[in-house]
Amino acid sequence: MSQSTPFTLKVSGEAEIPLPAERAVINVKVSSEGINKASVSDEVLTAAKHVERLLVELSPKDESPEAKAASPLAHWSKTSLAATSYIPLEHYEKDEEKPKVRHYKGSIDFDIRFKEFKALGSFGARISSVPHVEVQDIQWIITEETRARYRPKLRQAAAKDAMARAQDYCGVLGCTNLRPVELDEENGCGSRHRTYHMASQELGAGYGEEDEGIVAVEFTRQEVKMSMSVGVTFHAE
Repeated sequence: MSQSTPFTLKVSGEAEIPLPAERAVINVKVSSEGINKASVSDEVLTAAKHVERLLVELSPKDESPEAKAASPLAHWSKTSLAATSYIPLEHYEKDEEKPKVRHYKGSIDFDIRFKEFKALGSFGARISSVPHVEVQDIQWIITEETRARYRPKLRQAAAKDAMARAQDYCGVLGCTNLRPVELDEENGCGSRHRTYHMASQELGAGYGEEDEGIVAVEFTRQEVKMSMSVGVTFHAE
């Protein structure tokens, strides 16, 4: 008796787990531009040192677990340093014979991670008053430990979703003896962080006002979603 060719189903399984953000990553850029190279460099370094002083105030006072737990910061670092120069195109277009004035640009980027969100609003308001400092955006994320803890649940949920879809099809098509024969992780176990873009005026005072009259912004903890998708091939009869 010949064996019949198995019926093949290819379905996707999806899963999503919403979780409260555990870290707020604030991306800060210190930058300046002008025709005096020394002045541009001095403005960038002075502003960067001001940001560093504010960060040191919030950093753990020592390496003890108690000091680290008391600090609102999880981590901070300077992620990039750039210095460039150029001659504006309009200088060539207006008068080719006139001496060209070179412009200089400098910047330093900070990656700052808060675990205590009330301190985030106060810090953002304070640095917004510093000349040449821009808060570019805030990203809400979860820690790697949390992602590792929820990955098994995410995989199980995605596989169950694929099985449920295959069973739905078989219920209509009259398939029997449903069995999985292949599985592909289509997007792994990723997390979609929330990003908040903001203007400097949202954070408080303008240039030169320092800490006077600054009103801190209160940030609400955002939701971060872990998700994954799998493709599963089933055979049935």
